[in-house]
Amino acid sequence: MSQQINRILYHGTISKIEHIDVQQGRGFKDFGKGFYMAVSKVQAIGMMHKKYREAVRRNINKTSASFQEHLYQITIDVEYAKSLQTRIFCYADEEWLNFVLLCREKGDIPHSYDLVIGPTADDDTMLCLKSYWDGLYGKTGSYEAKRILLRNLEPENLGIQYYIGKQNIADKLISEIIEIDWKR
Repeated sequence: MSQQINRILYHGTISKIEHIDVQQGRGFKDFGKGFYMAVSKVQAIGMMHKKYREAVRRNINKTSASFQEHLYQITIDVEYAKSLQTRIFCYADEEWLNFVLLCREKGDIPHSYDLVIGPTADDDTMLCLKSYWDGLYGKTGSYEAKRILLRNLEPENLGIQYYIGKQNIADKLISEIIEIDWKR
């Protein structure tokens, strides 16, 4: 499977980033605990806004002014990326779904890849996954249940994300990170 590796990626957050720390990532995500970047600036801005809304909702004792949105443009070393153990999912298909299910069920990093590239599960992912795990789509693990789950995830609307779960890889792969104006 060959796919061009993008040199410029984006990350939207409510945290000021001086240095990438993969341990700051939350567990039970699409490709594991780590640092995620989007190919699309629009997708990164959407994630930034989502994180902002979540922070405001979870911190009722703070005002919305307590949080700031930050968009980062990240340059990666493409030559170094080519040397990594990489898993690329070109489509949100059953292979991608099985990988996402593994990572979301196990948490942490349940695979040995240095870099994972593939579709981002949408905002309704956890609701769909819970329905799948609860057997609402049929027997968990069955082909039929997975087909329904894939259809409900609306894979044609998913953006592409890059994932790094190891600090030493992030330190070498990311050659520059700069904050940019997301309003432009």
